[in-house]
Amino acid sequence: MSRSGKVRKTGPDEPGFVLDDYILYNLVRTTATYTEEMAAALKAYGLDTMKWRILMLLHDRSPSTVGDLARRSVTKTPTLTRVLIRMENEGLVVRRALKDDRRVVQVTMTPKAAKVLNMVRSIGQKVFERAFENIPEENIALMTAMLKDIRTNLTRSPYDAVDVSVKRAKA
Repeated sequence: MSRSGKVRKTGPDEPGFVLDDYILYNLVRTTATYTEEMAAALKAYGLDTMKWRILMLLHDRSPSTVGDLARRSVTKTPTLTRVLIRMENEGLVVRRALKDDRRVVQVTMTPKAAKVLNMVRSIGQKVFERAFENIPEENIALMTAMLKDIRTNLTRSPYDAVDVSVKRAKA
């Protein structure tokens, strides 16, 4: 909603654009606020948000390959590998190359990690509950579906249409 209370669907190159009303700007700011809140809460347990994310992903699907974890955690593989090495040194994960293809490394959560995750899941729950306080469940479901749709839309290059229109204009 704009300052006037009306919902606006304007992009950065449109007349009347207001950054504070821009949905993608608000999405990034909300993500940053969530990350800050989680980081502060997890610090007491010796975890950061990256380790939390990896443990949650492994809780969902363990073992997982490094490639799958990188994709699902939205992290570049070299960065993820460095974090996984630290986690392995802390006894939280085990990394093993596949016998058939040594280039593929599987990551498994250890029993120690399961205990740590069990202790800190309540933190994630409290942050979630605070984030969605006074927001109806239907709105949460709609927002989740919309974010998935936006993510799908963003996987298509915005330049494909530009290239086609430029080629048509030159023809």
